[in-house]
Amino acid sequence: MHKLNLAGLCLSVLCAASACSSQTDPNKLNDQITGDAKGTANVNGQCALLTQAEVAAYVGMPVGPGENTSGGAGCRWSSEGFEAWATIAVVSPDYFPEPSAVDGFKRLPTMGERAWVAPDSGWSAGAVDRDAAIVVVIYGKKATEAAAISMLQKAIQRRTK
Repeated sequence: MHKLNLAGLCLSVLCAASACSSQTDPNKLNDQITGDAKGTANVNGQCALLTQAEVAAYVGMPVGPGENTSGGAGCRWSSEGFEAWATIAVVSPDYFPEPSAVDGFKRLPTMGERAWVAPDSGWSAGAVDRDAAIVVVIYGKKATEAAAISMLQKAIQRRTK
């Protein structure tokens, strides 16, 4: 059964809010709010940050291709049956979540003063990089603190403006 992911849920709401603040077309706005934004994942910059094989290594099982999520602000890779999955989202730093009240929350000072990692139904990690906040969430057999940090580092290294 799929567990509720509080950080992922908060991130989805924050991504939608970020998209709403810059969007005026009512149809596009509705698609962003509901997560039904059209377009293929190959035009979503977040889906280009990692390959299926890399995500599979982080979560411990094969995953499908990246899919748009959070109105295009994010990308999600899922295994069949959602036994494992990973998400990357890139939003404005104004909408950067910091789950500091979560037991196990840690700052990552080597990645910046606002970088963090925290346990979730799996693991989440986030950091502000230049003009954006990047948050990753992983769930699966190999979802560990180290895997979340590594995935965040890789996403930051590969992200372009």
